[in-house]
Amino acid sequence: MRTSTKIIRLFAVVPAALAGSFVAIIGLGFLPGAGMVAAFAGTLVVSLVLATGRWESPAARVFGFARGLRAGERATLAPTLALLEVLDLAPRRVLMRGTDTGGLVASPIGRRTVIVEPNVVQGLYERRLTREDAAAAIGYAVASQRVGPARFDLAARLWAFPWTLLYVVVRQIGRAFSWVPAAGFAWHLRAVVGVIVVVQGFQPGGDPVLGVATGVLVAISYIAPAADRAWRGVVERDADQIVVHAGLAGSLVHYAQWQLGPNSMERVQRIAAAAGQRKQARAQAEVLAPTRETGGLVLAHPTAHR
Repeated sequence: MRTSTKIIRLFAVVPAALAGSFVAIIGLGFLPGAGMVAAFAGTLVVSLVLATGRWESPAARVFGFARGLRAGERATLAPTLALLEVLDLAPRRVLMRGTDTGGLVASPIGRRTVIVEPNVVQGLYERRLTREDAAAAIGYAVASQRVGPARFDLAARLWAFPWTLLYVVVRQIGRAFSWVPAAGFAWHLRAVVGVIVVVQGFQPGGDPVLGVATGVLVAISYIAPAADRAWRGVVERDADQIVVHAGLAGSLVHYAQWQLGPNSMERVQRIAAAAGQRKQARAQAEVLAPTRETGGLVLAHPTAHR
């Protein structure tokens, strides 16, 4: 992986981990000092174990809010997974998302696990999705694992888990009260609320620690998503190339259009260009194949055609 890619990934992971630590400190504030130290020491030990690749299955279920596939779901996905096996894009483990997080329909987690959304299986079962379309979504997740630093993925998720849990809870509350006028607008004003809390924290009788913690969380709520989008953009380009070379360019275009809507134009153009290059390379290989077999020479100079 390129150094610039690692730096982008670092900026995507560190803010979420810091936010998770802040949330954990606030949530575990009732513990004595020794208890807090023990909790963080235990987290450090578990993160080191996860970095070695152990406990991936249970950790993926917890951090991904996922469960194992049921018999019917596994049977529905079987043709898709068989195709991915042929294309060398099959995941080692597939889990089913238990709650909607608003992310990708197939998300990589850890080194060998992919979590699929229920609507993928439902679409396959109801024949609204083809085997190739589902293969493009899951294959893209596997390709992302090959591009990104999957080794420390679960360890990073462990430190960010309190923040992720808080984000999911806030998201569900927001959906429950989406009918309230200006509810979405209030979320966009969180920067103003953060500034007010920070200022009040340093007023007489205020709590500076709470003010600073709130300000940091509000800042991270902007920084972490921006860094994550930048990281996903880097991974997206390389992962798209892998899926295109596997022969799923058309389905990948459909997936991008369905996932991003009008915002997918640049990505679709990039996929189409990569597919065209692949087609030209295959055509050239087919032309040169007979020559290589016979050991003959092909003159490329214009005079060779006279």
